[in-house]
Amino acid sequence: MSATLPSPPLLRVRELTTEFRTEDGVVRAVDHVSFDLQKGELLGIVGESGSGKSATSLSILRLLPPQGRITHGSVELAGQDLLALSEPAMRAVRGARIAMIFQDPMTALNPYLRVGEQLVEGAVLHLGLDARAAERRARALLDRVRIPDAAARLKSYPHELSGGMRQRVMIAMALLCDPELIIADEPTTALDVTVQAQILELLNELRRERGLSILLITHDLGVVASTCDRVLVMYAGRVVELAPAAELFARPLHPYTRALMRSLPRLDVAPGGRLETIPGLPPRLDRGPFTECSFAPRCRFVHEACRVAEPPLSEDVPGRLRRCVLPLDQLDRAETTAR
Repeated sequence: MSATLPSPPLLRVRELTTEFRTEDGVVRAVDHVSFDLQKGELLGIVGESGSGKSATSLSILRLLPPQGRITHGSVELAGQDLLALSEPAMRAVRGARIAMIFQDPMTALNPYLRVGEQLVEGAVLHLGLDARAAERRARALLDRVRIPDAAARLKSYPHELSGGMRQRVMIAMALLCDPELIIADEPTTALDVTVQAQILELLNELRRERGLSILLITHDLGVVASTCDRVLVMYAGRVVELAPAAELFARPLHPYTRALMRSLPRLDVAPGGRLETIPGLPPRLDRGPFTECSFAPRCRFVHEACRVAEPPLSEDVPGRLRRCVLPLDQLDRAETTAR
């Protein structure tokens, strides 16, 4: 009997590089980023502000501002090269096959239109429904994302809804055309903990129910731990670690990931104790290619070998990638000594 071949990924990103022209020069915000996203998978992308998370998602959708441009790489959705599409063809992909949930619904929703008008307009334009059928679909989606009294809420303006309800409206809009992939960019940042948990559970339910793939952009490691299948860690525009979520939290393999974990609030810290921080600042990205590991100036385990060149991604542990020259046993011993 022949072995079952693994199914091809839904999303395949290879060597994606995105640059922005600024007054200080060219900033490489996304630097040769590669990853796969399987059908039905929830992949988290984490890293501090400026690490390239949102720029990666906007590059996939080709929604970069005028000063930004993709200079290298490929983005394939189910085998179709999105970077080779004309702009009209790409517009047909957005919403229909890839949908986005933005961080702030108040900037993503039109404040001058009622919620129902915005949903109905999308259904008419993208699905070709008449107004009555589009309104029925809009009401059904608001019901599905658990907005109470959906018929009445269709007549509400965005400012009349709570933050959690506005985010549910954004999820309903993302589901309007039954996309294959949803990109959620910090979807719970402005919400309180209870509502955040409800939104995350809703996204997971929809993923299981519809076979959705979700790319979750976040800086919140707690969100990643509770929701994601795999985690991609970014620093200075590059991937520094990629691993299954459970394995990443059990044993992070990159010094930056370990530093992020140490900076989390802990219950076992003595009263009045200080949170651990990562010293220094991320490197400037307008200074050209790195001549050393980009994390070296802030790394507590920096070694002479780290100063030679930017290390490549390597599979030191099966199924896991990291960008570090220090052998794992040496890194583990150094951390034990530093405690």
